[in-house]
Amino acid sequence: MNSDSNSLSGRVVLITGAAQGLGLATASAYARCGAKLALVDLNKDSLNASVADLQQNGAECIAIVADIAASGAAHHIVQQATQHFGRLDILINNAGVSSVEALLDVTEREWDKVFSVNVKGLFFLLQAAARVMKETGGGRIVNVSSPATRMTLTNYTSYATSKAAVDYITRTAAAALGVYRITVNAVAPGRMDTPMQRETEEANATAAGLDLRAYMESRTVDIPLRRRTTTEEVAEGILWLTTQTASYVTGNRLNISGGLELN
Repeated sequence: MNSDSNSLSGRVVLITGAAQGLGLATASAYARCGAKLALVDLNKDSLNASVADLQQNGAECIAIVADIAASGAAHHIVQQATQHFGRLDILINNAGVSSVEALLDVTEREWDKVFSVNVKGLFFLLQAAARVMKETGGGRIVNVSSPATRMTLTNYTSYATSKAAVDYITRTAAAALGVYRITVNAVAPGRMDTPMQRETEEANATAAGLDLRAYMESRTVDIPLRRRTTTEEVAEGILWLTTQTASYVTGNRLNISGGLELN
């Protein structure tokens, strides 16, 4: 990334789900490149602590505490970012929730919860950001998808279906927004040791009556590269999609799964 880092200096980046995990790793990576950050999360305490740490290390960033699934939230989030920094160059749609339920046990409540964040929240943030970028000469949008959309996972119907919707939104947005010099891409991260991943694996192991350590190991050795990825590794892929080097890349789904989708 060193050769591309300067192209991100001074860019205004909005990242959702930024208090921890991949969102925080991505924020840290942009901060090292000199970008200005508007970080969004529902968890006020965690978000403020993460922003304080970044600021202490010299990053220019603000915290926006918000539920991205709430009515009108997307407009207000983008408005706060643009009012503070004067523009918006990059949107990273990272916020998401998971769900572990067998197909016949999926409830309307769980389905609606997953889709309200992973699809509704993501789409309207993309729309609100694109409206701003359209008026300022272009921008970059990266949506976080999942290898689950191309695998058969019977306990992840709600989650995998929501991420399939993210893939479609990415493609159609790329087609619609290219004329405004806005690129739209997705990343599909492999298994990472994040809080959401741990919660998901604990729920799956419990449901199957398996030892958690053994279950996690089984989900590592079945990856072609025989290791899990890191949030920092995935963040580098996200950054690349927003550099000048990737200016002709749009409608792409960058698979950073260690070959997991081959299974």
